[in-house]
Amino acid sequence: MHHLFAGFFQLGYVTADLDAALAAYKARFGEIEFMINVPESPDGSPPPTKRIALAWIDDVMTEIIEVDRSQKTIYDDALAEDPKAIRLHHFGYLIDDHQAMLTRLEKLGYAIPMHGSFGDVLDYSYADTRRDLGHFSEFIRLGEAGKEFFGAAPRNNSKG
Repeated sequence: MHHLFAGFFQLGYVTADLDAALAAYKARFGEIEFMINVPESPDGSPPPTKRIALAWIDDVMTEIIEVDRSQKTIYDDALAEDPKAIRLHHFGYLIDDHQAMLTRLEKLGYAIPMHGSFGDVLDYSYADTRRDLGHFSEFIRLGEAGKEFFGAAPRNNSKG
């Protein structure tokens, strides 16, 4: 059996104001190109996120999530007072078998407060690993369309 945290690929951050957060991030850390996505909920309910910025920096994806503050979400506890600030929410891991991971996480006693499926695109689950690690852990199974979607995020090379 693989290590639970094999497949690391993503740093997941949250913010209340994506435009302000991206401007502050770029001013502080350097010009990075992000792809902005407006997510839809897989079940038709209002999604907990307004917009998501994605960028690869070398081989690690940076995700900055603009939280919908009009509803209670798993992101709320990580939000900073300053609306332009970003805060770490989760590490992301790519997996091959979503149902097997859900079973494994359940056996380990981790709550799964949010999960869903976008059919052939991707399946995702957030495990509440805060007690042990201080952050959530997100497990994602990508289908071919999901691989194309993540592959479309801009690649920023730190060595260039």
